[in-house]
Amino acid sequence: MLPNRHPERVVIKIGTSSLISAGRPDPTKLTALTDAVVRLRAEDRQPVLIASGAIALGRAALDAGAARSAAAQQLAAAVGQGLLFEAFRQGLAERGLKAAQILLTPLDLTAPGHRASALAVLEGSLDAGLVPVVNENDAVMVRNNDVLAALLAAALRAGRLVLLTDVPGLYESDPRKNSGARRIPEVRVMTPDVERLAGIAAEGIGTGGMPAKLCAAWIATMAGVTTVIAGADTEDCVVRAVRGADLGTVVHPRVPDKQLDLGRLWRALSSPPSGRLVCHPTVWRSVADGGPLLAGQVSSAIGRFSAGDVVDVVVDDTRVVARGRVRISSAALAEAGADAMVSHHTEYIAFQEA
Repeated sequence: MLPNRHPERVVIKIGTSSLISAGRPDPTKLTALTDAVVRLRAEDRQPVLIASGAIALGRAALDAGAARSAAAQQLAAAVGQGLLFEAFRQGLAERGLKAAQILLTPLDLTAPGHRASALAVLEGSLDAGLVPVVNENDAVMVRNNDVLAALLAAALRAGRLVLLTDVPGLYESDPRKNSGARRIPEVRVMTPDVERLAGIAAEGIGTGGMPAKLCAAWIATMAGVTTVIAGADTEDCVVRAVRGADLGTVVHPRVPDKQLDLGRLWRALSSPPSGRLVCHPTVWRSVADGGPLLAGQVSSAIGRFSAGDVVDVVVDDTRVVARGRVRISSAALAEAGADAMVSHHTEYIAFQEA
């Protein structure tokens, strides 16, 4: 356990498809989760729940069908957030626990003017013996609860992040298509090679999938938080995952040589890369020292990307040395002068050299 951690704190994120059935909270799944919270509390742990499903519940309540526009999803979230929390509030109340609803966005955990206030209510809830039930405030903007869960675990300096999904961990191929697919029980450190396995995830009724889980794993483990990706339908999965049982995939944290800014982690790692910037090998030292990436340092761009997209910085044609958001598009990069800034140093993360 890294210093200044709270090993008793556990952030548990459950996805829409692992909680919602036929437009309503599945009683069996909800019972299993709330029972797990009770057991963790009995072990003097402090569970924090982060649940997807508000949009699915709101869409069903509004009989909105498959409307996918941003406005339709925001409206569904505004209706469904209360329904989702009420299901958890009631389930926890039946077990003698009180819940606290907390709606957040990534900015609430990363922006200096917001973070202290958000952490105050989270810390206050835990100190008061409440169970925080967190959700992305999708009524404001639809984002991803996996990434929010990673930011939350990092901000709380939690001992463990558990990401519950409809796939029982990370596999070498899709276990729903290949019965002989092998589970990867342990990832010593997140790398782009591990990330390439994320293509196994099929689209479901949520907004995540395995790529989003691995974006969350990047953020959490770079911040020093052990992360477990496990199947929500696995028997007694939550308690076993928190206790360190052999289920799902555990991703071990990096030991950072310096404190990484949470906003920087979010900007650089919250989305899968849209392209690659192939650079001269000397760029590694520049990015490792925190310098900006300039157009003159880029020999070629692979893929099409827009300003604000995430890309990988590559040397020796294959080795990824950094990841982050670019300030110019691939088209503009081709026309840019050598001194044009591709990425400011606060917008990317340099990985430890292999």
